[in-house]
Amino acid sequence: MKSVLVCIIIVTAEACGAFAQATKPSVTPVPEGFTSDGCSLFPEGDYHDCCVQHDLVYFSGGSWKSRWRADDQFRRCVGDKKGFVHKPLSLMMWIGVRIGGVPWLSTPFRWGFGKSSLGQ
Repeated sequence: MKSVLVCIIIVTAEACGAFAQATKPSVTPVPEGFTSDGCSLFPEGDYHDCCVQHDLVYFSGGSWKSRWRADDQFRRCVGDKKGFVHKPLSLMMWIGVRIGGVPWLSTPFRWGFGKSSLGQ
């Protein structure tokens, strides 16, 4: 009987630990010199937090796959907001960042925009 009770306690503790790890939000560390203009050239809304998080990833740049993931995460973030307008809005914003965020444009919101602002 004791061994069954011990097993139940261990399984419960492991399940709680796994749940806590699975629900822990991922936080991107803020690099030195980071700035955000919010939702670049787009009206601010209840999705502002998605725009700042997207800028945070765009600041440092990286591979084309990283940019694709960042833009997809941005689309999902906006699309997951409450209200029917957010799904189509997220697609419009995604198209905007795919076109306007290319690294070879000299825009202040392009992929890797922080490298130039820090003199890199």
